[in-house]
Amino acid sequence: MGFPVREALAVPFKVQTEDVSMYDDLAAMHLEKIGVRPDLGAGRLTDVFPAGREDGQSTLLNVVLAAPEEGTMPSSAPNMFDISPRFFPLPGNAVTLWRELGRWVFAVSSGGHLTYFQSLPGSSLGADAVRDIRLALSQLSIQGVSLEMENATVWTTGTSSDPSDEVIQALGKSLNAEIIAEPKPHPILPATLSRLVPADVRAEQKLKAERQQRNLMIAAALLVYLGIIGYLGFGYYKLDKKLAKQEKELQQINLAHGDVGLFYTDWNDLSPLVDNRHWPLTALHRSAEIIPPNQSQSLRFKVFEANSERVYISGEATEIKHASAFGEKLKRNMSDYDWKPPVIGSDTKTNRWNFTFEGILKGSEIEQ
Repeated sequence: MGFPVREALAVPFKVQTEDVSMYDDLAAMHLEKIGVRPDLGAGRLTDVFPAGREDGQSTLLNVVLAAPEEGTMPSSAPNMFDISPRFFPLPGNAVTLWRELGRWVFAVSSGGHLTYFQSLPGSSLGADAVRDIRLALSQLSIQGVSLEMENATVWTTGTSSDPSDEVIQALGKSLNAEIIAEPKPHPILPATLSRLVPADVRAEQKLKAERQQRNLMIAAALLVYLGIIGYLGFGYYKLDKKLAKQEKELQQINLAHGDVGLFYTDWNDLSPLVDNRHWPLTALHRSAEIIPPNQSQSLRFKVFEANSERVYISGEATEIKHASAFGEKLKRNMSDYDWKPPVIGSDTKTNRWNFTFEGILKGSEIEQ
């Protein structure tokens, strides 16, 4: 069974080793370092996949699966699981886009290896899609996972939901890449399936094993019953009745506690990765676009620092009114931050006005 892209988080990273036996430990350490803590009671929700090797270094793709919601798993769950992008052959160095469950998703591949994947928020290939893809590529570059994008591919299905040629060409132009459209390939099983196993499936597998063991015990008892049917007839009736009662109790327990592990309480720890509105690159873009085009030479940033909860801007302007106006625009256009009183002062050496603005994300731990 393949989980859709929107049900998983891709966390690529690079390590200074090619020792495969260390991948699991390094992946767990990396998740802990960035604050991603999957719910251990929800089953095995993480796995790591090789995404390339070069000069003693390895690029790894850490996958964190969201615990399936109650009722979303099939009544008879399969034994093996994976994520949907690994079921498709990917180009060498490219960005590949396709529709999945009514939404556009994309995957980044390097040397034919899956390096990153993400679900896009919209249902069309417009400016938002271009922005998210560019941000993803920038994040990969910051993390040391470089990619030489040779082309982009849009998989079509031959239905009315396919984008037009004009939309596809506009997307390629926005990405500065040669783009092609081709039919979506048929899924094929990966050479090695993942080790992802949600908790409710693990419980079902345990119940099946118990049932199989029970049936073996009954079969062995029946061999004895053939010889002493009269003696054990009544005992078999009692045993069967007892087993039926236990099975009913197990089913009731499963119904009462089937949602255990389906919701993990640490999703907020993933918000810095999932909510791209407060990524450092997004914060820089939002801050810079506030500067009027006619003031690009008279107002500039000297220092810009940002994380998931704080933005700090230090710069200079030729006139104090430009610095003050920029501070007011920050409060209006980035109202999701609480902005401290600005510090604006004159620099007699440069005949400019130095300014400092600092904003704290509303509701963050820093603000509290």
